[in-house]
Amino acid sequence: MAQFHCSGWWEQDGYGRQPMSDFQLSFTNGRIFGSGTDMVGDFEMEGVLEEGKIYLRKQYIGKHEIEYHGISVGEGGYTGIWSGLGYPGGKWFIGVIRSASASDVQEIGSD
Repeated sequence: MAQFHCSGWWEQDGYGRQPMSDFQLSFTNGRIFGSGTDMVGDFEMEGVLEEGKIYLRKQYIGKHEIEYHGISVGEGGYTGIWSGLGYPGGKWFIGVIRSASASDVQEIGSD
């Protein structure tokens, strides 16, 4: 299972667009696992990708959980709406940055 560096952000009224950093995701057999950090703190992600639809659960370490629902927009990009903690949520975007190593490229094509 190859791990890919990602870029991403989420938006919330009053906070604007907030970047996610040190962000990595792994994809295998329709399952997604990952981790990163943002202004709230360190987090882990877990979810599924099926027929262009994506669902992620973002668990902040020692804190609350947020749900991400969205779609593939092609070329490793995903976007949608997040919700949790009674907030109406907001938009989000995740872009998968593919590694240039031959082993990663082979694994992407095999999933």
